[in-house]
Amino acid sequence: MNVLVWCSWVARPVGGMEITALELAIELQRRGHQVVLAGAYDNAPELRARIPAGMPYYAFDVHRRRVKPHLKAARLLWRAMGEHRTEVVSAHGSVIAVHEVCRIRNVPLVWTLHGAGPSPKDPVGRLKTMAIRRILMSPNTHIIGVSRATTEIVRQEFPRLDEARLHVIGVGRRDENALTALVLPKAAPPWHLGFVGRLAERKRPLDLVAVANGLNNTLDYKFEVFGDGPLLEALRTAISAARLEHRFTLHGYWDRGSPSMVEQFQIMVHTDCVEPFGAALLEAQLGGRPVVAYRVGGNPDIIEHGTTGWLVPLGDVKGLAEGVRRITEKGFTEFAAASRQRATKLFPMARMVSEYETLFEQLCASH
Repeated sequence: MNVLVWCSWVARPVGGMEITALELAIELQRRGHQVVLAGAYDNAPELRARIPAGMPYYAFDVHRRRVKPHLKAARLLWRAMGEHRTEVVSAHGSVIAVHEVCRIRNVPLVWTLHGAGPSPKDPVGRLKTMAIRRILMSPNTHIIGVSRATTEIVRQEFPRLDEARLHVIGVGRRDENALTALVLPKAAPPWHLGFVGRLAERKRPLDLVAVANGLNNTLDYKFEVFGDGPLLEALRTAISAARLEHRFTLHGYWDRGSPSMVEQFQIMVHTDCVEPFGAALLEAQLGGRPVVAYRVGGNPDIIEHGTTGWLVPLGDVKGLAEGVRRITEKGFTEFAAASRQRATKLFPMARMVSEYETLFEQLCASH
């Protein structure tokens, strides 16, 4: 089977979408398929270095090329698909160019949605929604949501979509074995609380300061913050204003692997307000770290409230602090063991790749 994996954007810090696309490509090649990779992996040297020498790679970043980027992307994809006789395309991110090339060549397009939200109402947003509708309604397009929440949003926004072309495939992690090999954390203060993510508005990192205030005088703790972004200085200022410098360590962008990060905390505190499918949450759970988070997006897919972590309504920072206290007060060892057990059972990398592989093979057979 000849597969082209397209990823339109690679962020820095690296996010779950680009990691998932790359790992899918690598695992499919290991299973004997012919795989071509196209995308912006030059943006992240640590990911670029993982691309196998024998895998054709076409570097292209839709978001950096300001002059007719989708036309240039279409030309590149047309050439790559022709040279490698592509039978199916797995797309992650922007798919305007991919869809047009697949439509003309009559090649199945599998579009993985790593996030979805209500349709915007402004003129530009309505135009984008029209373009998305055209892609989704194409009989050659199959849609994969990374969580039940993502697929439900798609159903609500596009009720005429054929259910047979809508699928849910949760995300696996390459570091699965290394994460499950970590020693389960012990129930001992000071409690190290971890935050992993881009310090940007969507992640709501300033909520960590409110959580810390809620824990003061009730718990011996330290916050280990891994990430960089536009709110870094605002977070520093908020920590200083609350006189919590002794409670926080800001590690910055971390490119030394998830296991070395996860092993530095006992509980994850996650404050993202959308989170279609939190790769960082899954990594923490595989590492045996309970997660306290908002009940949004795909978080309930990963976290079982009261068993592997604690979920609270969006914005309830007091609830996050209470969740940390509940987990540390009693039963922490059970929370940690259950976290690893559930994540290992529900989200193995082999299962993710097999589900993609089965869908790809079915589509190739039908074309």
